[in-house]
Amino acid sequence: MQKKHAMKKLLLLFAMTFMSITYAQNNNTLCSDAQALCGALGNPFINTINSDPAMPGPEYGCLGNEPNPYWFYIPVSDDGVLSFFLSQESFEGNPIDIDFICYGPFSSLAESCNNLDLDHIIDCSYSAAATETATIPNAQAGEYYIMMVTNFSNQAGLITIDIEEETTGAIDCTGIQLTTFIDTNENGVKDSNELNFNLGNFNYEINNDGVVHNVTTPTGNYFIYDPEAANTYDIGFDVLPLYAPYFSVTTSYYEDIAVIAGETVTTYYFPVTVVQPYSDLAVYIIPVQQPRPGFEHNVNVVYANLSPASVAEGSVTFTADAPLTITNVGETVTDLTDVSFTYNFTNLAPYETVTFPVTLYVPVETELGEVVTNTAIITSEVDDMTLDNNTSVNNDIVVGSYDPNDKMESRGRDVLISEFDNNDYLYYTIRFQNMGTASAINVRVEDVLNDQLDESTVEMIRSSHNYVMEKDGNELTWTFDNIQLPAEQDDEAGSNGYVYFRVKPLPGFALGDMIPNGAGIYFDFNEVVETNTFETHFVQATASTDTFELGNFTIYPNPANNAVTIALSNTTNIINSVKVYDLTGKLIFNSSSVVSNNLHINTSAFAKGTYFVDVITNTGIKHTKKLLVN
Repeated sequence: MQKKHAMKKLLLLFAMTFMSITYAQNNNTLCSDAQALCGALGNPFINTINSDPAMPGPEYGCLGNEPNPYWFYIPVSDDGVLSFFLSQESFEGNPIDIDFICYGPFSSLAESCNNLDLDHIIDCSYSAAATETATIPNAQAGEYYIMMVTNFSNQAGLITIDIEEETTGAIDCTGIQLTTFIDTNENGVKDSNELNFNLGNFNYEINNDGVVHNVTTPTGNYFIYDPEAANTYDIGFDVLPLYAPYFSVTTSYYEDIAVIAGETVTTYYFPVTVVQPYSDLAVYIIPVQQPRPGFEHNVNVVYANLSPASVAEGSVTFTADAPLTITNVGETVTDLTDVSFTYNFTNLAPYETVTFPVTLYVPVETELGEVVTNTAIITSEVDDMTLDNNTSVNNDIVVGSYDPNDKMESRGRDVLISEFDNNDYLYYTIRFQNMGTASAINVRVEDVLNDQLDESTVEMIRSSHNYVMEKDGNELTWTFDNIQLPAEQDDEAGSNGYVYFRVKPLPGFALGDMIPNGAGIYFDFNEVVETNTFETHFVQATASTDTFELGNFTIYPNPANNAVTIALSNTTNIINSVKVYDLTGKLIFNSSSVVSNNLHINTSAFAKGTYFVDVITNTGIKHTKKLLVN
């Protein structure tokens, strides 16, 4: 191919002079870290920039230099020609020069990276084009090849690799497909008219290593890619406990299965039959962001039929808190007022879920720290087997500003212990927004549950996008592959996403207990974005019922400027500890050894806003009040 050193030097000089890009690195810039090409075919993936050149040692043939490498391995399943179309473009769609080199054949992956010499170069291009064709002319089943692509101009963008029509061979995309479905005719075979089933979790263990991976998907399908035929799997499917009495899994477990060499995908089915008919409707309110005075507050109303029978008709009634005003509903509704409406639905199919938006206006005069409560109720003529999910109550704290990547719980910060028992759940929403300058190809959300939460009771309810949720012990991971989440600057509404799930606290929680929980969000290869740590407090009375002047302790001056005093009303008691939290639940101040009936706090470093002050006395009772800082 034609050399292009001078042209590339100019491009590089331009990029280094006029561009300064902060960009996280891909993790396969070494041959030893090569990923399977099978997993990248047809899907754009982020290129490498600001990386060291390709590792020394191999022969790089036609390549004048090898900046920003990206390595793949190619396992062959069928003899013939393998032809790949490679392209690279910026996030704005402008073409970027792409180069490549391909090595092989190798009898195993283990020997490949140590034998990248001239004799093993199959194809190579160093042209100035943004598209290339890489060809392996006589691939044989069982062989392995190595491909490296580079990004000379160091411009951030996307690479796409597709199979060309000229291909007569095949690469090995060996894997295991898990599918669960309602076996209506009970023949053990998934017929074309039978629906997938998602009221349960897949689980699998590799090589009997004792680590059980629990996976939830909204589709009833899950794919495991594995080119290693030596690995064995134990795989199973469990119906969620609430619905287990109503279903039977005909084949619920496969033991010591292995990938089959030469097979693209082997599918294992889990037929589910209905053993007891039932009806179950559900409704949820999922806030898109926290309410702010003078702005619109958006929530999603989600209603669902979680049963195998259609529901002919029903209604959803929504009631907003008095300070708020309904300005828009994404469906045609009846009985619409400033604070309520009714939505009537018909012919809700088995396992169908419907979402519609509701826009509320928060008046300018609404106080920061005020808790607004919105309620949705679903009703119908069916005999619902559980009423727990027929009502959704969501408490949101009014804030002056907010981080769009956050975690909230629907009951709000303070939970009345008299209204919460061992049968109740906490309903968490983790929200994320792409605040970058380009679409996020993949998003990953990680949540390590606090040890006061019962990991066995986790149930995924809803997500903004298609996902896979994996649960390993108390570690939850949601994966959004190829989500293509737009940047806020390009599509504000489309740049948002969320996951919504529920989990029970472990038995034994008591008055004064606090359960903290946060999450980490990853956009492509960028650093983690940590959410706030949301804290659930079990209390006797919510903070909103307290006054600043009356009660068990006094805060003065309130509002405060540079300092505030906490004083017990009953001077015979003493303060054991004082904690101050902001509206997101973040701990701002903590003093655990007061041993006095009053405490002075320097608030000069506090940001302007509303705070919660928790005081625990020597009697072990906790009291909470609001503090305003100017």
